[in-house]
Amino acid sequence: MSVPLQKVRDELASRPARISSGIGRTKHGPAGAVLHALRLALGAEDGFTELSAPYGDGYLGIPLRFTQGRPLPCVPPLDEAEARQLETARIKLRDAYQVVRGIPPSLPP
Repeated sequence: MSVPLQKVRDELASRPARISSGIGRTKHGPAGAVLHALRLALGAEDGFTELSAPYGDGYLGIPLRFTQGRPLPCVPPLDEAEARQLETARIKLRDAYQVVRGIPPSLPP
């Protein structure tokens, strides 16, 4: 599996215009999200956010509750279909990361 780098670049380049045309301008956007995550991680405030974090044997974008700068994964209870979707996402992300690192993806069982 190869990562389509040009497609990723094109997607990232077109995203701001799509966001602007869809929901309009945001006041803080990505910078505000980064500052919020930093305040939580540094213990300046407690709260929730979604970040890529270690989960199982990989990293997933999951809800985290921060208390005094310490993150705790807070994945809600999932039904069978949701659990399968999360596992599928985890495998896809792991395989894509391995490709980026030059490691052949593992074969499905």
